[in-house]
Amino acid sequence: MKSAKLRIGWAQTSITPEVPLLMEGQMYMRASEWIHDPITATALVLDNGEDQAVMVSLDITEPPVFVMPGLLKMLEENGIPSEKVSLNSIHSHNASAFYCDFMREDNKKVYKEEILPPFEAPEGMLEGEKAKEYLAERLCDLVVRAWEDREEGGVSFAHEYAAIGFNRRPQFMMEDGHLESVMYGDASEPNFIRFEGCIDTTVEIMYTWNTRQEITGIVCSVPCPSQVYELHRFISADFWAPARSQIRSKLGRNVFVLPICSAAGDMAPVDLVEISKYNKEALLGWGGQTKEVFRNFDMTELCQSIGSRITEAVARGYETAKNYIDYTPVLRHRVMKLELPIRQVSEEDYKEAEAEVEAINAKYSKENPMTMADLVKAFEPQGVVLRYRQQKESANFECVSHIIRVGTLAIATNPFELFVEFGQRIKARAKARQVMLCQLSNGLGGYLPTHAAVDGGSYSSKPASTMVGPESGDVLVEETLKVIAELWEE
Repeated sequence: MKSAKLRIGWAQTSITPEVPLLMEGQMYMRASEWIHDPITATALVLDNGEDQAVMVSLDITEPPVFVMPGLLKMLEENGIPSEKVSLNSIHSHNASAFYCDFMREDNKKVYKEEILPPFEAPEGMLEGEKAKEYLAERLCDLVVRAWEDREEGGVSFAHEYAAIGFNRRPQFMMEDGHLESVMYGDASEPNFIRFEGCIDTTVEIMYTWNTRQEITGIVCSVPCPSQVYELHRFISADFWAPARSQIRSKLGRNVFVLPICSAAGDMAPVDLVEISKYNKEALLGWGGQTKEVFRNFDMTELCQSIGSRITEAVARGYETAKNYIDYTPVLRHRVMKLELPIRQVSEEDYKEAEAEVEAINAKYSKENPMTMADLVKAFEPQGVVLRYRQQKESANFECVSHIIRVGTLAIATNPFELFVEFGQRIKARAKARQVMLCQLSNGLGGYLPTHAAVDGGSYSSKPASTMVGPESGDVLVEETLKVIAELWEE
């Protein structure tokens, strides 16, 4: 059954300040030194008079949870229903949280502040309350403009393919016969056996149109975080900067582009099979996350190539999608809230980690502080101690997901770096003809690894870098499928 006519609103804004930014995404503290390309935020409003959906995508590392309470209040004051607003990030590691460095804040909860590696902030660096205010004001203006600019229009969809993301967890055969996973491990080593998980080459696209059948924008979901440039000290939207530019050169310079990172917790935009042989030393530093690492490939060239692959998929889909525009699609929006059990650490593991923390606090002093390499090594016991404290305070993590039906398309958000396997389960089994997944949305859930990843070990599967375990991934899959089915039955 058709709904009322659809109204569509778009807006984009720069969120690039002219002063240095406190950056996020690595274990060492960084301040931006220059701007490679501007970081932006893009908003899309869908409204048919019966229901609404507001999607906001930001060229940053994590969804801006520190900003959201104040922002949503500001939007309510402007007559915009805050429960219809969903914010996601592309996971650029060359951006900011627009508040604080949560890694540093976690360090200070466990280790004496005086022994942490010193960090000298550049003059005028944007952080704290000023950064929150800066981002909130721009996002409020952005959403209000998109809301006020709603005009009748239509949507169409495409399901395409492009090789963008690659599994970043190679597995190695150890001397005792067990397999061990290492994130960003060297795949050229003699004991490399395979990659722990699969890859996903799908590109899910929604096109929007005005009543003259002219394209106005696209929402594009790719299963890969935007982190070619990670570890460096410049601001960038990573491969989405050239992708946006190239898409506009194909479809029109005024076309809006709203990027989404699909389920991609175990993916990266580099092929370890291809680069390991000539990046053996760089991979050690890269995995360590202690400083800038210059790898033996042209990062800008790779971003341009990825942008071309995305653009080719969007252009192919456009040729078919332009013939099937729906101006009265069903629009339904539900917010799903789940109480997922926090991943537990045992009393034994906690006591062992606590002993390590005490030894570290005793070893270093204000006169002899930790280096970044020391702090990275101390990340694991820190994470275990923090998790133990957390599980004593609360047994659950509140997971908020926006599930939206737009015609034959389902959009499903989640707050995790969700491993590919879970996303493929949802897409394969959903009652919707097409599913667009959107991770890193509306919360900070950490990595959500598979059972195989937990068995394999390494960063992104251990308690220190996860909020919940694979069993919660199973629950998320089933509950998301349930809500999608309900949207198709109403």
